[in-house]
Amino acid sequence: MKTSLLRASLLATLMVALQACPAPDPVPAPGPSTPGKNKVPTFAITTPVGFTGKAGFVDGKGTQAQFSYPCQMTIDKNDNLYVIDQRYSYQGGSVIRKVDPAGNVTTFAKGLFSVTDLCVDPRDGVTLYAIESGDANGVLNGIFRISPGGQVTRLSGGADPEGGYSWGYRDGPLDKAKFNQPMGIAMNKAGLLYIADGLNHAIRQVNLAKGTVTTLAGGRATDKVCDYKDGKGTEAKFCTTEDLTLDEAGNLYLPDWGNHSVRMITPSGTVSTYLGLSTGYTPNGPRSKSGIYQPYRLEYDPVNKQLFVVVDTGGGLKVVAADDYLYNFRVTSTDFADKSTQVRRSIASLAVTSNGELYVLDKYNHCIYKYAISWQ
Repeated sequence: MKTSLLRASLLATLMVALQACPAPDPVPAPGPSTPGKNKVPTFAITTPVGFTGKAGFVDGKGTQAQFSYPCQMTIDKNDNLYVIDQRYSYQGGSVIRKVDPAGNVTTFAKGLFSVTDLCVDPRDGVTLYAIESGDANGVLNGIFRISPGGQVTRLSGGADPEGGYSWGYRDGPLDKAKFNQPMGIAMNKAGLLYIADGLNHAIRQVNLAKGTVTTLAGGRATDKVCDYKDGKGTEAKFCTTEDLTLDEAGNLYLPDWGNHSVRMITPSGTVSTYLGLSTGYTPNGPRSKSGIYQPYRLEYDPVNKQLFVVVDTGGGLKVVAADDYLYNFRVTSTDFADKSTQVRRSIASLAVTSNGELYVLDKYNHCIYKYAISWQ
């Protein structure tokens, strides 16, 4: 009897103890792997759009569609890609193609000249803005708005109302402002446009609501082609300004190819060096101790909080991940899961979808790749 009572007492004590203890957390379901200092990125690459290695101009679905030396692309809130096709066309042949999430390619806007970059208005997520370079005699430069239906409206450029043409360097009213081979464009959440003004070595800010253009940073004060200096506003100096991307805080990132650096520009115009010069191969490591060589294109990924950097004039790809570590993406022929190609020729542009998928535009293979990235 005593033994039974003792067992009952112990059991009651155990039950109380168990009730007092919190239940263990459930084991989380496995999810997508993330970067880490001891991890290596691996890839599965497919070609959802474009006929690899063959130039053409054909609308259609997937690999039935053809592009001709596409140079830049952007993505809207619905994950539609917009691609600048046949950039070097000076008789109204530079066009913008649209690629929907199902891979259907259509001609979205045409009749443009040498369009070098485009961006989406983050306020509605669908209106486009494009920049025209004026990189040949008789070719204008300026800014276009493109409606969700593909209607093109010129906002700047063309004949100068005070005489002459649109190229040059002039701040002031938008209809009188001048640029000199602008190459990059981006828009922040407040609706301010930023222009990477190539031969003026400046970042220009366009306030569309007020119809004004100012110089945010840089500016060609002398005849020097290249210069390099961090600082605020016009104190800062650049060599090459060909692309722009924005993070959530409104900071601009610029691949200063001629200075072998990635520059960061705050909304107030303060310029610093985000990645400095490195010669040769730079191993994975902390961004503060890493460098870059010949950065060419940039794309900020707001989903994964990371910055992709195209290097070596399109030949390589790196990423500064959310842990502020620089990783090399070393793609080999075995990474092409659909066996559509074994040679990646030149990365001309990047885009990240709303769920963090990476699309890569290959200019000389005339196609778009999709990178499925995992970290091992």
